[in-house]
Amino acid sequence: MEMKARTPNLVWLGAALAIVYWFAESLIHTFIFNEGSLAVTLLGEDDPNEVWMRLIIAIFFIAFGWVAERSRQAERQVKADSERLMRVLHFVDDVKLKFPPPGQGRGFPMDVDRMFGAGAAASATAPGAASAADGAIQELAISADDFGKLARNLQDLSRVLDERFEELHALLQVTHQINMGLLLEEVLEKAYLTLQSVLPYNRLSVALLENNGLVVRARWAKADYPDLILRAGHAGTIQGSSLQEIITSGEPRIINDLAGYFKLHPQSDSTHLMVAEGICSSLTCPLISMGKPIGFMFFSSLAANSYKNVHIDVFKLIVGHLSVMVEKSNLYEQILKEKEKSERLLLNVMPARIASRLRSGANSVAENLPEISILFIDIVAFTRFASRYPPERVVHLLENVFAPFDRLCVLHGVEKIKTSGDQYMVMSGHTDAEHGNALSKLAEFALEALGSVRGMRYPDGSSVEIRLGMHAGPAVAGVIGQAKFAYDVWGDAVNVASRMESSGLAGRIHVTEEIHTRLQGEFLFERRGSIDVKGMGPMNTYFLTAKIGDQAKARAA
Repeated sequence: MEMKARTPNLVWLGAALAIVYWFAESLIHTFIFNEGSLAVTLLGEDDPNEVWMRLIIAIFFIAFGWVAERSRQAERQVKADSERLMRVLHFVDDVKLKFPPPGQGRGFPMDVDRMFGAGAAASATAPGAASAADGAIQELAISADDFGKLARNLQDLSRVLDERFEELHALLQVTHQINMGLLLEEVLEKAYLTLQSVLPYNRLSVALLENNGLVVRARWAKADYPDLILRAGHAGTIQGSSLQEIITSGEPRIINDLAGYFKLHPQSDSTHLMVAEGICSSLTCPLISMGKPIGFMFFSSLAANSYKNVHIDVFKLIVGHLSVMVEKSNLYEQILKEKEKSERLLLNVMPARIASRLRSGANSVAENLPEISILFIDIVAFTRFASRYPPERVVHLLENVFAPFDRLCVLHGVEKIKTSGDQYMVMSGHTDAEHGNALSKLAEFALEALGSVRGMRYPDGSSVEIRLGMHAGPAVAGVIGQAKFAYDVWGDAVNVASRMESSGLAGRIHVTEEIHTRLQGEFLFERRGSIDVKGMGPMNTYFLTAKIGDQAKARAA
């Protein structure tokens, strides 16, 4: 017996795709978003909303498989019926050949007994047999006509089903391509390229709701012509607009004469801009995710009368999945922006290399620094000022003083360690590549920091001045704290630099003899002499005054 090859059930294929999608999402959330172990993300324990979204998409895959399987079964049935009908038609043709019309001189075939039975053969020799046969032929001819019409109708039905299946396949490809995007720009770019296979448009744009649905803002737009007038960023209120009616009804809207519509609604600024672009027809579709409106998708055409109700039906087939993907990608972009903000905040309190180690999962971060340079800066008379003025004025002054220091850190390649009250701590030489000129960088930073506060004044008119202290030597550094991280540096070099600042003078850079010895060929110093440093005893110290080359330039000027 011949065995027919079995084809897979498309419902199971859809279920398999749903499982693959679920597992892929879990892998992404585990290894890209770092939201937990695979077991946690697989069950969606970290985010119940993610589970609902996955279930909806999985059901969407299975539903497509069910529709495709039903279409395939219907097509098979139609083909089987057509084959049976064709066999009947062939049989009728054979009968007509075997029963020719009277007068053609042909008799019955020899196998008439086999075809019609012994009674039919006997009647062939009886009077009136010819007229009976003629009536049978006419009856068979009429039946063949009817069968032919039925066969043609069934063939047309089969062709329609084939076209419908091709449309569903195209929609499945569209949703698959859109699902491959992560960022909103990627999703909409793929939508622009793929939706053209099922909907006509020259321009595709998306606007999202903001401020609890009170404002709609154009988020993205692309067209096959260069001059876009209505661009991303254009915003308007929902209240009282025609878009509010679309949200209320949840049904897309077709306008096939946009210029005529604008004449009736001249107050619509967005319609005015679209008409100015040359748009003649538009299909406005609401984006609704989990029962909540999130925005609109606008299909626009340069030709009039471009849209029909069938285009609304096509859009409704994909709007659910498309809305979820738009919302998901928009939330993903917001997460990335918040992550960038947190990155900047983290880099404000610790070096980039330390932050990187913490992100990689290191529980303990400590490093030995065999040779670093440390600078402390303190604002003179700040305590008295802070006790006399409100907090806003105090914070404003600190921002004005420390913000230029932050910019100078980037300019000279030195590392801001922390601020503590009105004290600012800077370090250089923490990497091997910087050991050669780290001390010079820090000295240049100190001179420019001193110059950055010149001209600043307290509210009472007195000048804002700073003291600076600098030293170099070994130290250790690390991150302390569990719930609240803090990076700090400890060691004799840090203590001595702090003492240089506290025992220095306003408007001067107080340095140790170690600094003077290393930099005396590059910078100018003023000897202060031996002073008694708290906890250190007598020390020979100096004031750093200028860089040698900069002093010559100043004199020439």
